Amino acid sequence: MRCSRRALALLALLAAACTPAADTSSTSAADPSAWSTEGAPPRPTPSPRAVSQAPQRWELADRLSSLRKATPRARSQHLSGEHDAEVLANEVATAYPALGPQRPLAAGAVLVEALYAPGSPDVALYFAMTKQPSGQGAAWEYLVVRADGQVEQRGRLALCERCHAEAPEDHVFGRAR
Repeated sequence: MRCSRRALALLALLAAACTPAADTSSTSAADPSAWSTEGAPPRPTPSPRAVSQAPQRWELADRLSSLRKATPRARSQHLSGEHDAEVLANEVATAYPALGPQRPLAAGAVLVEALYAPGSPDVALYFAMTKQPSGQGAAWEYLVVRADGQVEQRGRLALCERCHAEAPEDHVFGRAR
């Protein structure tokens, strides 16, 4: 009996050590584990008020239908390419998708990728990025927004920043010009 208790304790210890911690900051149905911040600087602890608040509606959710279709519907590079997508852009992002060193997007630019299950006419999820002014040029804020306009995650999301840092121009993927 003593040997099996040790074996169980060792097994439990190994299981705990090899299991990644759950990210409880996201309730996204679109694989919240993909938004891990492993290797990123620690985030400030949200205030108790922020933790207890219900999801907030994105302030631009009601304007999505007025955004320009910047790309035709095609396979997305997000979520392992399992969804179709089209990119929407606001009036500040008129240069998108033709990008280049002479055409950076200005602060206030909004790009939204509407994701669809293959063959579905209904949006499953939105990925958005908004260019924010900052003291040293401009920084992008990334958002994961549910189809009903509720924000799942928002800010300088580590996974978004890591991938978009590899973009050829201005942290944005598009046609080079």
